[in-house]
Amino acid sequence: MKTKSRSHHQRRCAHCGRPFIVNPRLGKRHRFCAARECIQVRKKKAQERWLKKNGGKSYYISRGSRERVAEWRKKNPKYWRRSGRNKRLNNSNFVLSKNLKIALRRVALQDSIDTHLPLIIGIISRISKCALQDSIAKEIHRIMMLGRGILNQNTKPKKRTRRFSRS
Repeated sequence: MKTKSRSHHQRRCAHCGRPFIVNPRLGKRHRFCAARECIQVRKKKAQERWLKKNGGKSYYISRGSRERVAEWRKKNPKYWRRSGRNKRLNNSNFVLSKNLKIALRRVALQDSIDTHLPLIIGIISRISKCALQDSIAKEIHRIMMLGRGILNQNTKPKKRTRRFSRS
């Protein structure tokens, strides 16, 4: 199978006239070389085209617009941080504490209903520093046996010692 080799086309710089290799992603638009002077000329020409196209208006916000935007931002603090969910929570009659709001962002209620097994698996995984299911299963079995031993130790009657009678 033949592979196409990219031929590097050369072109002369529109400013200095030196040859340079055309970037294939730019194609016909690549008209200036990478020399500092040529880059400055390219940027200046681009700015002239922009001003001509936009009626002499600069790209940057005018002073009047800047003041208007600053005033609007003062009236609408944290506008960009709002989300639909928070708006709905704030409009409802029921109030959530700050800690509960933070918890609800992380976990949905239906996920927190049956948490015993995932909690145990998470704790064992953290303690044993291993996330393999076989290792966690062995560790759970070992800990269960240890727990049963502790419980049986507390529930068993104390062993009676034989008293030898002196007769």
